[in-house]
Amino acid sequence: MKFPSVTVTGLITAPCEALFEIVSDPTRHPRLAGSGEVVEVEWITPPPVGVGSAFRSRQCIGWYQYPTRSYIQVYDPPYRFIWLSGPGFKKPPFGQLWGFDLQPLDARSTLVSHLMRWPLMPVPEIPPFSWFMERGLKHELNNMKPTLYNLAKLANAEVIGELQVEFDWCERTSPCGERRRTLAQA
Repeated sequence: MKFPSVTVTGLITAPCEALFEIVSDPTRHPRLAGSGEVVEVEWITPPPVGVGSAFRSRQCIGWYQYPTRSYIQVYDPPYRFIWLSGPGFKKPPFGQLWGFDLQPLDARSTLVSHLMRWPLMPVPEIPPFSWFMERGLKHELNNMKPTLYNLAKLANAEVIGELQVEFDWCERTSPCGERRRTLAQA
């Protein structure tokens, strides 16, 4: 059993701090999310923001609207912001990890990885489970690519070059360490 994930990475011509300010403010996610599914977001917990802070959102896929509740799992300014998102009625027993991993290359450019992982739902790597999960990951990928372009636009910047895509079946649930090693080797 492994944990399915997808990561989209691109180089954005903006300082790491400016990008972190955008991605770490969930109230800006309706304009950031490339899926168009995030309709509105509000904080549940008061400032300051940190690990354990919570926010709720209203999502819309076609005609179907649903709430989510999210809890920040990693808050490491200005490098990482990761949250667990699940059903909107209580702390999620299951859900998806979403996040951003930012690696400054110089004062004006940042390598940005946008990631999604199903951390609490290991999936067997055999059909039909693997087929359904692969289809789901491709759906997420199609929504995640535009997110990096939206991030660049919100920062008055550009994405340079092609986006890199990584589908993964991870054996662990923590995306940060693995992603850091991958970026360091690139």
